Formats: sequence, structure tokens, C-alpha cells
Amino acid sequence: MNRSRILFHMMKADFLERTRRYSFLITVLVSVFIVYKFIPSGSDGYLSLSLHDVRGLYNSAWTGSAVAVLASMLLSLPAFYLVKDAVERDTRTGVGQILAATPMTRLLYTVGKMWSSFVLLLAIVGVLIVSALAMQLIRGEVRSVIVLELLLPFLYAAVPTMALVAALAILFESVPLLRKGLGNFVYFMVWIGLLRMSTSASRPIADMMGISPVLNDMSAEANAIAGQAGSDDHVFGFTPLKNELVTYDWRGVDWTVAMFAERYVWLLAAIGIAALASLFFHRFDEAKYASKRSRGRNKKSAKRKTAEREELAIPAKTTGEAGVRIKLTPYAGTASGTMLFRTLTMELRLMLKGLQVWWYGIALLFLVLGVSLPHEAVAEIIVPLTFVWPALIWSGMGTGEAQHRTQQLIFTAAHPIRNQFLALSLAGIIVSYLCGFGALVHFSIIGAWDNVLALLAGALFIPGLALALGIWSGSPKLFQVAYLLLWYIGPLNKLPELDFLGTTRQSLDQGGTWYVLAAAAVLYAVAAAGRLRQVHGSR
Repeated sequence: MNRSRILFHMMKADFLERTRRYSFLITVLVSVFIVYKFIPSGSDGYLSLSLHDVRGLYNSAWTGSAVAVLASMLLSLPAFYLVKDAVERDTRTGVGQILAATPMTRLLYTVGKMWSSFVLLLAIVGVLIVSALAMQLIRGEVRSVIVLELLLPFLYAAVPTMALVAALAILFESVPLLRKGLGNFVYFMVWIGLLRMSTSASRPIADMMGISPVLNDMSAEANAIAGQAGSDDHVFGFTPLKNELVTYDWRGVDWTVAMFAERYVWLLAAIGIAALASLFFHRFDEAKYASKRSRGRNKKSAKRKTAEREELAIPAKTTGEAGVRIKLTPYAGTASGTMLFRTLTMELRLMLKGLQVWWYGIALLFLVLGVSLPHEAVAEIIVPLTFVWPALIWSGMGTGEAQHRTQQLIFTAAHPIRNQFLALSLAGIIVSYLCGFGALVHFSIIGAWDNVLALLAGALFIPGLALALGIWSGSPKLFQVAYLLLWYIGPLNKLPELDFLGTTRQSLDQGGTWYVLAAAAVLYAVAAAGRLRQVHGSR
């Protein structure tokens, strides 16, 4: 079998397997819903890609370009997390060990996985193209459909972007340091940077998302209609409709072959990134590529596990062939409070396991800065940074049982809700309050009690969100994506409605603290319901 056939069958098998997942279906449905909201009717009271209450008529050029920009900008975030499990899945299912025994090269594997992920993302883009066509017909402002005006923005913006996303996903999976949660956070920061570069790019080579030609052309005509020709104002995502809606007939970008040739350099770059990933790919032989430090950690871990086993299995008088009598702590002789304390201690140890000294050093730095800096700097800068630092710790809450397949062991123990679930919740809350302790002390000293209450509520909300999303999804990815978006839009960029840490006076004056407390209560209830469902399902 030649390489092209191997590549084709790998792509086909990957595509068929991934399209059967709930995550793919959910991504498609959410994307279609966002497209529906992104093309609002004139009576909805808000606008998308508008400027000064001015937007284009919903013709093929406008709807196609608007949805293509949406796909390239926003779909590129969840798309990465959707496809960033190709190598992990092959390792988990044992397919990787079979592939390792074949003549398939590392280069062919990584490039093949990149293309299979690319095809999957193109399928979602295809759904968005159909959605854009449907929205043009539903809104009915312009009935005539011009296929090229609808299609070309997707070919220019979305297709190369999806190729880059697929390539970065396989690269992050191949580099050991970026394979897990840290890689998810790094990509989020990369995505933010690329988003800002693309929206302000003056040349296509600096516009990795391919959105600047559309946004610049829309903005120029909108400024002219609004009587501000030559203005630097740009069309924006979502804005409220304050005055009477003004529409104009935007005919789209004047696409040229040269523009597409320059844009599709990024497709070649994606193939190069996938080839680069082959240099780091372990070919399903993790032990061969493990560092000496990780091997040393494994030895220490083995010694620690042996010591823990020795605490449970104590040699005694020879009894039968085994010669060892197992000594277990009688359940009836253990007080519930003692059991909860022990479980809480173990949950904290598991949460903090593997953290390096420098991690604690930075956490301590945030604590000191929280006490010593002025009030405004603490509230607006230190608090947001403090509460993104332990995000990887929180992301593991509620997912350990599914990740390590210990459901039968944990959920069949005595009182799993009262002991393990409560201990896990308390452990996450303790981590939150310890990290924010410096800011809490600062706010208490100066008498900023509204900030104290907001911080206490926010620190309670975060573990609840992690626990609910972790238990119901079984994976840390959902919390990592959702929390980063929430943190970026709310506490970091000061949107009052999503500022769950009370970093601005506006969010405090609007009573956001009480909404956060209510949301936290709902999240813990949802998490408890999910855990009850897991417990009943394991018995």
C-alpha cells in the first residue's frame, strides 16, 4: 500500500470516528446557533459587524463574509480543543501500538493526522456555509443568491485558518510540555494574540485569520455612509441598536487571484508545522523519550506508592499460603469527621501533586503583591492574575475518576457524596481562598468590604464551575476553555456582567456579587446531581 492510500485511509477512519462523537455534534449545533444570533433581524435590538447603527443588507456578500469572519475568529478556538486528541486517542485505544509496529513514518503520521483534523474542521465550515445561505433566505432582505459572493470569503478566511488550527493541534500533542492542560492555556493566549494581530493587520502575511480585507472594506463603506469618511473606526462584533437602523448595499471584497495566492501561503505553513511536529512525536514509545527527571519522579512515585501499600498491608503471623494478613481500618470505628478530614487532606495532596517550586514562588509573589500594592492595582490587575494562575489545578476537579477509571472504586465507597464529593469541593475552595489571601487581607485592612465579599463569592464560584463542568463532561478541557473565556472577557477586560471577581466599581454597584453567589449555588447543585448520577450508575 503506497503512502497516498495510507494517508487516505487514515483520514477516512479518523473522520468517521470523530463525526460520531457528541463533542462534534455539540460543536456543530452551537456554531449554527451562533450564526443565527450573528445575523439578527432589524427588530432584535442589536447589530453585528456594524458601525454607528449602520450595517450592510443581508445579501450573499454580507452574510457570507460575516459568517466567514465569525468562523475564522471564533471557531478557531473550540476547533483546536475538538481535534487536539488525535495522538491521545490512538494511545488510549491501543491503535497507536499497532501503528508503531508498521513501517509508517513519524512524518506520515503527523501530516496524516493534521489532514484528517483539517477535513473534520472543513465539514463544520461546510455546515456554516449552508447556515449562511439559510440566514440570507430567512432574513429575506435580499432574495437573490450569488454563490461566489457567498463562498469566496470562506475559501479566503476560514479554510487556511482551519488548516493552521489542525497543524497546531498535532504540534501541541507532539511536544510533551504542551500535551496536557498547559498547552490548552498556551493556545488560548496564542489565539488572543493572533486575533489582535489579524484585526489590525495591514498586510495579508500578518493576518493569520484572513479577516482584515473583509473588515477593512466593510469599515470603509460604513464610515462613508455615516459621514465619517477616512475615519479609523472599525465594524464591531455585537453592539446595541441605539438609533434607527441604516443599511447599505455592500457588494463584497474585490477578490483577486493574487490575494488568494498570498493567503494560501498559510496552508503551506500548516503543512510545515505538521512536519515539525514529527520531530517531537514519540511514536507511541513514551519510555524511550522520557527525560531523566521524569524517570526520577517515577521512581520516587513508585517508592511512595510502596510505602502507602505497606501501611495497608502489615506482615503478621503466617496465615495460609499467602503468609500476610491484611489489616484494614474498621469502618464502624472511624468517625465521619475524621474520615472527611482525611479525605480532604488527600484531595489537597492530589490537587497540588507535581507542582514545581517556581509555581509556589509565583503564587507567593501574587500574595505579597496583593497585600502591598495600592487598592486599584490590586483589584484591577493582581486579582485577575491571581485567579488564573491555579486554573490547571481547578480543571482537574471532578474528572479524576473518569481519567483514571476509578469510578467503581470511588463511587461504591461508603457515603461518596458526604465524604469524597464534599472533600473535593472544600479542597477546591481552600485553594481559591489561599491564592486570594493576600488580596483579601488588603481589602480587609482598608475596609473595602464590598471587594472582600465579591472576592469570597468569586473564589467560591470558580471551584463550583470546575466541579460541575468536570463531573458532567469527564474532561478538564471544557472548564479550561469556558473559564479562560469567562476570565478574559470579565475580570481581565472588565465587562461588568461577567466580572465574577468584582474587579471594577461598576460590577460591584450593579450587585454582581449576589448573582455570582447564586450562580455558585446552582453550580454546586448541578455538580452534586451529576455525582449522584455517577454513583447510581456504578451500583
